[in-house]
Order: sequence, then C-alpha cells, then structure tokens
Amino acid sequence: MVYSGFRVKLLLRLLLLIGVALVMLLVLYRTDWYMTALCLLLLILFQLYDMIHFVERTNRDISSFLEAMRHSDFTQRFSAERANASYQELYASFNDISDAFLKVKTEKQAHYHYLQTIVEQVGVGILSFDEDGEVQLVNEVTKNLLHVPHLRHIDSLERLSPELVQALYSIAHQEKRLVTVQLKQEQLLLSLHASELLLQGIPLKIVTLQNIQSELEEQELQTWQKVIRVLTHEIMNSITPVISLTATVSGLLQQEVIAKQQAGQKIDSEVLEDMQAGLQTVEKRSSGMLNFVKNYRRLMRLPTSELRPVRISGLLRQVHQLLQQELKHQSVSLKMYLPDEKVEVMADPEQLEQVLINLIKNSMEACQECTDPQVEVVAFVPEGERQRLRIDVADNGPGIPEDVLDKIFIPFYTTKKQGSGIGLSLSRQIMQQHGGTIRVHTQPGETIFSLQLRLINNE
Repeated sequence: MVYSGFRVKLLLRLLLLIGVALVMLLVLYRTDWYMTALCLLLLILFQLYDMIHFVERTNRDISSFLEAMRHSDFTQRFSAERANASYQELYASFNDISDAFLKVKTEKQAHYHYLQTIVEQVGVGILSFDEDGEVQLVNEVTKNLLHVPHLRHIDSLERLSPELVQALYSIAHQEKRLVTVQLKQEQLLLSLHASELLLQGIPLKIVTLQNIQSELEEQELQTWQKVIRVLTHEIMNSITPVISLTATVSGLLQQEVIAKQQAGQKIDSEVLEDMQAGLQTVEKRSSGMLNFVKNYRRLMRLPTSELRPVRISGLLRQVHQLLQQELKHQSVSLKMYLPDEKVEVMADPEQLEQVLINLIKNSMEACQECTDPQVEVVAFVPEGERQRLRIDVADNGPGIPEDVLDKIFIPFYTTKKQGSGIGLSLSRQIMQQHGGTIRVHTQPGETIFSLQLRLINNE
C-alpha cells in the first residue's frame, strides 16, 4: 500500500510535468508569448527537481532503513507526524517494521538470558564448542571445576590435561567416557557425556562434565561398610560361643582336678598343664579376635558430625600442644602455618582434630628414617577460592610407592607392622560427613595430604 501511494504520487508528478511541457510547446508554436514560455520552462525545471528529490528522498529513507535492519539497529525512528502527507504512510510502515523486529529481538534476548540462567543453575558442567574447538557456551560450574576463569578455545585446556582435550575432540554423539584429571593437589574423575547438533548449518558438540570422584569414594566406602558389617556379624557370632565354651570347659576342668585331688586320685600334672595352657590360649586368642572385630566396627558406627563454626588457628594450636611430647620424643620438627585468626569453617572440632592427629602421626612415622625429619601443616585459602579452606599436612619422607597409593584409603590395608588399617579410611569418612575431601599427592622426598572444608565468609 505504501509503494502503491508512492507510484501514484510519482505518476501525478510525471503527468503534470508532461502537461506543462505540452503547454510550453503549444505556446512556442502558436504564439509569440516568449515570457510565458520562459515561465513554463522554469516551472518544468522546478518540477524535474521536485520529482528527482522525491525519488531520491525515498531511496535515501529506504537505504537508511535497510542499513539499520542489517546492523540490527531497531531503535531508529522516522517522524511520520512531521513529514508531509506523501511520506507519512511510508514512515509509519518503517516504524511498524522496526517495532516488530525490535519485539522479536527483545524476545530472543529474553529467551537467551532465560536459557543462560538455567544453564548457570544446573549443578553439572556444560561445555559447547564447534568442530574447530571454539567455545560457544560454558557455564560457571565448568570454569570452577577446571579452575579456569575464561575459556575461549578447547586447546587452552592442554596445559591442564592433554587427555581431557583429546577426549573432548574424539567423544562421539551420545557417548559416555571417564577421564582422570590431576589439577595441582586435586584429582578429578570426570564423567563426560556428549551430544551433537547442527545450529544454522554449524555442527556443535555439547559435553556435560561431572566430577564423580566424591560419589565414587562414598560408594566405595559404603561397599566396604557393608562387607565389614557382614564379616563382623559372622565372626562375632562364631567367636562369642567359642569364648564362652572355652571358659566353661576351663572351669569344668578345674573342678574335675579339685575333685580328683580331694578323692586322693593321682593326676598327670604335665597333661593337666598342657590342657590348661591350650584352653587359655584359645580363650586369649578368641578374646583378641573379638576386640579386633569390635575395633573395625567403628567404621560403621561413626557418630554423625555436629557441624558448627570452628576457628582453624585455635584448633591447630590445640593439636600441636597434644602432639608436643610425642614430637619431642621422636625428634620430629613440626611447623604450622596458621591462617588469619578470624578464619572459620563448619566442622565437628573433635572429629576434625582426630583427622589432623591421624595425618600428622602418619607423617611423623613416614619421615622417621630421614636425617632431618620434618612435618609441615599449612592452612590457607587457595587462590581463586572463596568458599573453601585447604589444610596441607606434608612430610619429607620417602613418599608412598605407586602400587600402594591406590590402596591407602581401603579399610584393613596397612604397611605398618602395628597399624590397624582404619585411620585413613576413618579420616575420609569424617571428611565426607563434613562435605569436604581428603586427597594425597606424593613424590620421592615429599608426601602431602590435603583436606578441603567449607569456609565461613566472615566479611
């Protein structure tokens, strides 16, 4: 309708121009009114100028409108009220089209922000990239998981883990894969799940990343607890009657000996001593086995952690005081680097103290054979972290052998002659109840056990 009005106005101007030109020719051929012909000529020139201006103005407006559309500038407005009647309808149409596109753009941006908010609220890392490795979408969970503030290209993860980069490029549609990533003192077991799609002709890959290390450790601990529960139940059911029966037989034997002695019968003292020694040995070993089983039941009966604000500096000083005599006796140097006095974590102080004592004692034993045995405890907030406190317990011992490293948190497993094999397993269970983690990093000449706990924001 706009262009129909434009054609009508242009046609009227053209007909008017032709009419004036015909009149001027008629005046020149039929009369000698030269001044009239000159005026008509001037009128024709004015009409030509008006028509050219009319056409070019429309072209300029259309060009300006299309340029604004090309750059998605929908804020440009055309003043239809102030324009003459021939342009009002055209400008009104331009404004209506701009409003329609602006509405679509606003809705698109709203949907994008809505989707972005949902992606950020998801507790799983989400990473989307094209076939060249250019990252299209990454949420904060992924950045925090991989400890990267920005991620523009997949290849930038090469310095963290070449295996992860290789897995991201090679993982296929609907494929699941496990990748182990070592980040400084922390080990991640990432579960990757990929999907592929075409977005406006561009192939994209969407990969979800989830650290299942804690879940795996928790599941492993629950499995061991079930095994221990079954074993302790069966062993105690078998041992208890043996102890009771041994005590009964020992009592009956003693009564029989007394009765024969009173009757004046002769008793072979050597045989009697062997029988009593055998019964005492059975009773002693059975009681020892019963105590052994009761000790392991602690893994299943750990009290629920009563979390409350705990100042780490005070707790570490208390641990140092408790171990002071033992450190002096073993000639081990213990250095503690404390955080600010106001730094607090949510913890059960008795249980956390038990974990620290276990780790420090293990470190003391590990470096006993060194010429200068040293244990260091460092509590600090890692760079880039605001919600976690880390406590490192390090020693200068020979390190943990590679074939032993994967077994140190398994219940019953120990390399010590007098060890029970539940200290580290119990410590990991306590840390899981605190919502924290315990990790180990070792190399010849150094072993570091790292605890991570929730930090209370005191700001």
